[in-house]
Amino acid sequence: MELRFRLLVLTLVGLVAVAVWTFPAWRGYFRERGAQVAFPGLALDLQDDFLSLPTDTREALLEMRERNADMAMEMLMVAIRDPQAAPVDDRSAVNGARALASGEFQALDALHWGVGKATIYELADATRVLRFEDFRSAPGGDVRVYLARDHQPLSALQLGDDFLDLGRLKGNVGDQSYFLPANHDLSAYNSAVVFCRQFNVSITVATLR
Repeated sequence: MELRFRLLVLTLVGLVAVAVWTFPAWRGYFRERGAQVAFPGLALDLQDDFLSLPTDTREALLEMRERNADMAMEMLMVAIRDPQAAPVDDRSAVNGARALASGEFQALDALHWGVGKATIYELADATRVLRFEDFRSAPGGDVRVYLARDHQPLSALQLGDDFLDLGRLKGNVGDQSYFLPANHDLSAYNSAVVFCRQFNVSITVATLR
């Protein structure tokens, strides 16, 4: 009887050890199957907002928390913000205008993405504008719109110091336009960038061609 009890204890200890050793693997297994994992440290009244995020976004935030809990919490608070609609922008302003370059916004990862089209137009009076159409992006903090020389700058380092700052993003949802400086050579710029200065990272990029 005593031997049988010892064997049972050893078996249980072995099973616990295996479970602990393989924790990341089975944690991912359950997450992949839609397990609703709360975000540690987040206020209870905000947990539903976290759980309403797409699965890949929740997983990315939880994984980031293991590396940098403070940054993950900051990014989560940004991610659960309500979408900010841009002021109504009438497309008729660019009807008949000449398109100089355009590109589609891209998803960079689960936390940094955008959809829609960026186009540089030249109007009849030679005024040039950068216009976002059918635009939507992940939210961010202190978000700016840049024209950059790099085709796909993901960080401030890749942006360099010779980008063109067009101002604050008007909203992460909706069509919007940004006037470009007159008599400025635009041929050297290869991308439109929605850049989050709070985290020093690109939210989405459209390579212009």
